[in-house]
Amino acid sequence: MVRILHIHTLPVISGSGINTFLTMRGMKGNRYEPVLACAPGGALIDLVQRHGMEVKTFPSLVQPLHPLKDFQAILDLTGHLMTKRYQVVHTHNSKAGFIGRLAAKLARVPVIVHTVHGFAFHGQEPPWRRSLFRSLERLASHWCDQMIFISQPLIDWAVSEGIGCTGKMATIYSGIEMERFHPVSVQEKHRLRAKWGLHEGDAVIGMVSKLWEGKGHAFLLRAFKEIKEEKPQAKLVIVGEGYLMESLKTLASRMELSEAVIFTGFLEDVPQIIATFDLAVLPSYFEGMGRVLLEAMAMEKPVVGTRVGGIPDLIEEGLNGYLVSPGNEKELAGAVLKILNDQDLALKMGQAGRKKMTERFSAESMVRSIEEVYIELLKRKGVCLDS
Repeated sequence: MVRILHIHTLPVISGSGINTFLTMRGMKGNRYEPVLACAPGGALIDLVQRHGMEVKTFPSLVQPLHPLKDFQAILDLTGHLMTKRYQVVHTHNSKAGFIGRLAAKLARVPVIVHTVHGFAFHGQEPPWRRSLFRSLERLASHWCDQMIFISQPLIDWAVSEGIGCTGKMATIYSGIEMERFHPVSVQEKHRLRAKWGLHEGDAVIGMVSKLWEGKGHAFLLRAFKEIKEEKPQAKLVIVGEGYLMESLKTLASRMELSEAVIFTGFLEDVPQIIATFDLAVLPSYFEGMGRVLLEAMAMEKPVVGTRVGGIPDLIEEGLNGYLVSPGNEKELAGAVLKILNDQDLALKMGQAGRKKMTERFSAESMVRSIEEVYIELLKRKGVCLDS
């Protein structure tokens, strides 16, 4: 039995969290025993445990920089890895990636893999933090056997910043559950809309994301103000939870948009809410890939996203959606209105998105590709796969 410890700082349902869960679930079986290590308290823990997998929580794992707790987390994880028998440590995201890779190196775990879901030294951070995070990423890249990137632009970014070496890099797109995300009938769409107080004639724009800085919620609200002026029947559905909830509600109220904007909070059944959309938007200022765009594309929804990170890997301009500049409200409003004002275009874009999804972005394909990485590295290290 190959025991694999996945280290993911926060136990939240996010793009990287779902990626981690699907990888674990896809490998749970006779050969592999996946375990999640994370901070305590969160929906990701419940999801993993419901599927019969073990979770080990570490209170010292926190998201912000915290030298004392970060040092304690390294000690805690190293101690755990030295007392438990793991053949693979697989880290996710920047914070868990640095702490987890160092702990695995100190504990002499045979195989160390890191998935880059994005980098913390993006343009929204002040210069000193960008410099610090870049240096930490360069250092940590020497502590693993393989780096997995969820989009090609992330590899290009890493190479340009001197992070890692090309011989240890692989692109494995973050996959989704195609059986959950599929088109619904017009009748079903209207039935689901009625549950949320949406009407048949509403032009529904949807965004699914954590309510955190960098995702572009306020940017979208300002663009929506312009959209609403041309399309009075437009409605905006914002799905997710996070510390920006109250400030975004206040902004919507101040812009006199409260009656046209629905904040759903956290929803586990995301396909049902995406089914109510006419198009999906992800206006991020930085993004590793944009899993929510994949989910919308799988449900035959046209998409609009910003020209950042891995999003251009997903959106083919004019074919399945539009790309816009981050922070450009007029450009975002214009792209959304093009789709809302042309039903034939929206239909063609949705169909093109679904076709792209089935060819490249299934969860099964992602899991098998990650398994191939594990097998190759385990054999190289002389670890018996049946141990």
